[in-house]
Amino acid sequence: MKKRVRVPLALGIGFGLAILSMAIAIYFGYVHAYSSEENIRYVYLFGFKIYRLTLEGEKYIGTSLGVNMGIICAIYMGIVFALEEIIHKLRAL
Repeated sequence: MKKRVRVPLALGIGFGLAILSMAIAIYFGYVHAYSSEENIRYVYLFGFKIYRLTLEGEKYIGTSLGVNMGIICAIYMGIVFALEEIIHKLRAL
């Protein structure tokens, strides 16, 4: 596959995996928040705070922590890109 296709595809896959894992973490953050009824609860992914849940009345209002979400996306994209390059080099042997 050409490099013009491989690189964006790998980065897109990494981004998609990051979004999926953050969505799952946020879902479970809501589940735990409603079961514990804390006023403020943070959702963590790999040690980074990615989402803040604040109790307002009987509902939780979520706020994303964009910088940390960006870091998570960059980590995923870097890992998938590195794996793609390793696989490409091994196939070329």
